[in-house]
Amino acid sequence: MAKGENKAARRNPFRSLAVRFSTFVCTLVLLVGLTAITVLRQESKRQEQENAETAMKGLGAGYAFAVSRAISSADPARVDTILHSLAATPGIIAVRAEDKTGKVLGAIKGIAAAETVGARYDLPLTTRNGSPAGRLKYTVSAQQLMPAPARRLWTELAGLAAIMALSVPLTVIVVRRIMAPLRQLIDFSEKVGANRLTMQIDIKTGDEFETLGHAFNHMMTRLDASMRRIQRLAYVDPITELPNADHLQRDLRTAITAAQHTGAPGALFLVQLDRLNRIAETLGQEAAYDILTAAAARLASAARAADPWNDNPGAGAAPPMLARLAGEEFAILFPCLPKTVDLRTMANTVAQPFDQGFAWREHKVTLSCILGAAFFPRDGEVPESVIRHARLALNAARETPLRMRFFSRSLDRAATARLNLEKEMRGALEQNQFRAFFQPKIDLRSGRIVGAEALARWVRPDRSVISPAKFIPAAEEMGLIGPVSESILRDACWKAAAWSREGLCARVAVNVSALQFADEGFPEKVLAILDQAGLPPQCLELEITESMAMDDVERAIRTIEPLRAKGVRFAIDDFGTGHSSLAALTRLPFDVLKIDQSFVRGLSRAGSAEALVETILAMAAALNYDAVAEGVETEEEAEFLRRRGCPTAQGFLYSAAVPSAEYQRLLRQGVIQPTRAAITLDPVA
Repeated sequence: MAKGENKAARRNPFRSLAVRFSTFVCTLVLLVGLTAITVLRQESKRQEQENAETAMKGLGAGYAFAVSRAISSADPARVDTILHSLAATPGIIAVRAEDKTGKVLGAIKGIAAAETVGARYDLPLTTRNGSPAGRLKYTVSAQQLMPAPARRLWTELAGLAAIMALSVPLTVIVVRRIMAPLRQLIDFSEKVGANRLTMQIDIKTGDEFETLGHAFNHMMTRLDASMRRIQRLAYVDPITELPNADHLQRDLRTAITAAQHTGAPGALFLVQLDRLNRIAETLGQEAAYDILTAAAARLASAARAADPWNDNPGAGAAPPMLARLAGEEFAILFPCLPKTVDLRTMANTVAQPFDQGFAWREHKVTLSCILGAAFFPRDGEVPESVIRHARLALNAARETPLRMRFFSRSLDRAATARLNLEKEMRGALEQNQFRAFFQPKIDLRSGRIVGAEALARWVRPDRSVISPAKFIPAAEEMGLIGPVSESILRDACWKAAAWSREGLCARVAVNVSALQFADEGFPEKVLAILDQAGLPPQCLELEITESMAMDDVERAIRTIEPLRAKGVRFAIDDFGTGHSSLAALTRLPFDVLKIDQSFVRGLSRAGSAEALVETILAMAAALNYDAVAEGVETEEEAEFLRRRGCPTAQGFLYSAAVPSAEYQRLLRQGVIQPTRAAITLDPVA
């Protein structure tokens, strides 16, 4: 029943059109017939009226002759008899006879005098010799001149019936003939709408319908080819010819539904290749594409080898599917796994192909990979959840020695915590909760404060202070380190400007993040902050790490020189922990070299720390740099540095980083005494 109804529904458009067309043709024929009948009716009426008028006129001519003879015979009684006879004729309303002088010879008013006048006649009377004898006047009623209505009605109905009897079958024949190719086109369109794009229509009418049919066939051929190409672009990666992310989501949804019904779990492995971008930068994009294609082929073989149903092909399980998601990331979908499968063995099998290098022309390149996996329906009941959890495991695998990780709920909780932390940090930036705390720098000879390093602290509304060790790594991961660093720079400059106006030592050092330093507009931003705060450029010292300076020496020089020309000082932070080039150091326009705290803390242990610190101090003196030792915690470390000629130190021995109000109090005090008892060291030779 439903099938018949659907079929009828599909034909409704054609039936509706056919009925409308037939109705239009029948109506047109009917209108033409009615028009023709109306014309014929008017013509018939006019002809009948003319015939009636001619008859009445002929009747009057006969009576006029008789009256003329009676006048010639001077027989008034005869004249009166003739006039009564004329008046008794049906349709005659009134009769009047006059002599040639206008004298009334006789006048008779008929019994139908109240009837509507149709026509009046005035005929001459003559004598025997033809001379005028008078006038005969008579009036005819309108009813006498009108045709019989019943007869006309039946005539019209008969004509209309004849017209309809001819028009209806003729209309059906014409409509069927005209609508046949149109019906073919409608049926063809319905089938095309059901995605039957390979259909062709055969219309042979020799007219515009046949031309339209050929145009439809040509259009469908091109449309089918275009749809095939669009489908391929939509679901296939153009480089590796593997299924893409959309294809993976579609198959993953099917696999999840099957797993929910059968109870057999499935797995999604995400594989991230390392160093492919470096290969593209070194050997070019063509090499990267070739190696990517070779890696995809190896992964496909590894997926088949890792399939636990490999040794039991009759199990009926669907084979694994390899897809490329984006960039260097691949996905392997195992739709169905045995409950006793060894997941770690599967992961090792997937990663094994990358133990060997890849050959590209004369080059040998190596790739490594990290792997994250999630299982369904345990780790997600929709594709988006499974992929997200597998990616969480992939990101966590970067931090593990084995470079692989399976999803666990703790990863989800950690991701949620990071998301909440990011939300809190963004709110903290908007509310200006990131503040600069200041750790004094001490002249080792006099103990006086010569400046401070501004360190970031997160001061919450409840006055609790969060250490940078907790939020700086998160800020770097979330891309917020730039705004946080700029907020600290701005706060430090405003505070230092206030101290400067009070006549206190206002030199402040601020750490610069890699993201800030990479900004082409960094010098202009720093100068704008100094101008807004009203801080002299000579009071600001910017600290950049050794690796930031050495990454692109030429660019570092271009960034530093405009600020240094205005008086801003620059310091190399954490010196000795990177890979400095002595040749580059001689070119870089620095003012201060900071000795990393790891070397300072090593002074209390046997080893080469003393020699390293002495070498760094000698290098600073040779390059005409000021030297600052950071992380000084004991008096013996301070004494060693003092004897080796280090001018400045900072660390817990003197003060931790303190809020601006506390640091302002220390500035007024001027000198800071060590908080631990001094230990005398052997004099330096």
